[in-house]
Amino acid sequence: MKAYAGALIAELEKNSDLLKDKKLASVYIGGGTPSLMDHRDIAGILKTIDSVTAICEDTEVSMEMNPGTVGMAEDGCPAEDKIKYLLEAGVNRISLGLQSANDNELRALGRIHSFDDLKRSYDLLRECGVAEINLDIMTSIPYQTKKSLQHTLDTLISLNPEHISAYSLIIEDGTPFGKTGADRLHLPNEDEAYELDCHTVSFLEDEGYERYEISNYAKREQDRDHRCRHNLRYWDRKDYLGVGVSAASLIGDHRYTNTPDINEYMKEPGKVRSEDRTLNEAEAMEEFMFLGLRKTEGVSKDDFRNEFGKSVEEVYAKVLEKYISEGLLIDTNGWIRLTGRGLDISNRILADFLF
Repeated sequence: MKAYAGALIAELEKNSDLLKDKKLASVYIGGGTPSLMDHRDIAGILKTIDSVTAICEDTEVSMEMNPGTVGMAEDGCPAEDKIKYLLEAGVNRISLGLQSANDNELRALGRIHSFDDLKRSYDLLRECGVAEINLDIMTSIPYQTKKSLQHTLDTLISLNPEHISAYSLIIEDGTPFGKTGADRLHLPNEDEAYELDCHTVSFLEDEGYERYEISNYAKREQDRDHRCRHNLRYWDRKDYLGVGVSAASLIGDHRYTNTPDINEYMKEPGKVRSEDRTLNEAEAMEEFMFLGLRKTEGVSKDDFRNEFGKSVEEVYAKVLEKYISEGLLIDTNGWIRLTGRGLDISNRILADFLF
């Protein structure tokens, strides 16, 4: 783990020209289980970032933590000391994977934590002064019913996080779930899954969480924006630099992804890439639309024209006309956005913005 931290630092230093004189909106430490790393290594990574660019007082610095590993690390540091050290190093936002408040569902998902583990981790983070916490939950998971989902939602609200991500389980070929087969996983059927998703949306909104993206919700507070700045930059196609195994970057229209092979990566961090290309105009337009329409505010018609030199209607007239007539898209006040029904079937709609 320490050698990997050194490789990340080496890649950051190699990319110092990209970061120099830039003010960072966000830093995201995630992918895998970064909470297993030595806290001093994480601090070293943040120090390196700060040495080549500016981590400012208002920079969002998020870190993912697995509830089953908050108190585990190579260094054997007590969990409370580790969290305080990370906060001093600059981390100011933590994302925890709750997934479910029902232990039988967590076991079915293969999670290493119980709900009690999550609760202890959450309480400790609060006691140590973490002011911004995201909790992930999942719908359409094995054994889930409306009653068990309601228990998870009620528990979630009682914890009072600033941000919530609610994802629907997707079975991918080649994964353990994919190999098992959906019929043997005790999954909700299609109609039940739709009902669970709709219930989640309405419940969270009723409890004061604003849905600002298909799967993401933030507390509504006039004096504070709890939306995830890092995710918003991704959906807005702003520049971002990823370092590490399989890390993706977008600089202008240059998109590249590091090798997924850790041995290749460790030899020369950031050199071997699984993808490395410059997007053409059509591909950039596609991304502008299918990423931007994930946000509930939608996409700005002025921004589209400014970026591509033509109106969105010139490029997507037929698609826009089709879905506006079906009540799935709205064109209003210079913005195009999905309706509530449109968000429910967003995958089908967003696919039509691909040339």
